[in-house]
Amino acid sequence: MNGIGKNGYWRVIMNEEKPKKKKNLGKIFEQNIKKSVDENSMYYYRLPDSPSSFNQDSSAVRFTLNTPYDMYIFFNRYLFTFELKSTKANSIPFDREKGDKKSIKYNQIAGLLKVSEYTHTRAGFLLDFRKSGITYYLSIEKFQIFTKNSDKKSINEKDIINLRPVVVHKKKLQVNYRYDITKLLNRLIQKEQNNEQ
Repeated sequence: MNGIGKNGYWRVIMNEEKPKKKKNLGKIFEQNIKKSVDENSMYYYRLPDSPSSFNQDSSAVRFTLNTPYDMYIFFNRYLFTFELKSTKANSIPFDREKGDKKSIKYNQIAGLLKVSEYTHTRAGFLLDFRKSGITYYLSIEKFQIFTKNSDKKSINEKDIINLRPVVVHKKKLQVNYRYDITKLLNRLIQKEQNNEQ
């Protein structure tokens, strides 16, 4: 764009493109899950994130939210709480102690465990492995079995398969995915009624 500067001289202003922001694929995964929820039969709520989860400076705020999990869904008289993780890697690191800074946080593990103590609840992880294209539901109870029987500080896809998770069915759209949340929740209710983890 051309224009006259302060001194009365012509100047040329280049239309520079702003660098594109890198897409946060974890947030896209969360949005795809939200769009997959049938709002006519389910109540969905996404807990607010802390500034650090948006790569913002958390020192600028007085306190940091330590949410116990990402979201919950109320469906068919059951409460489902989920921590969502999407990765291009082969494994997902987790905290073994309070204060570690891994992908799965200590307070998230504790929050899911607390919910799992109650009847008519299911608590766990939705783990999206982008390399294999498979998304799993892993209950917090099975995750605890893994952490108690292993010295590892991360859980890989093979470990998850050995724990017999629920595979979350999904359909590819042009760009995004839609997940069969209704089928998943009905399967989790069935597991609850059969006293399965």
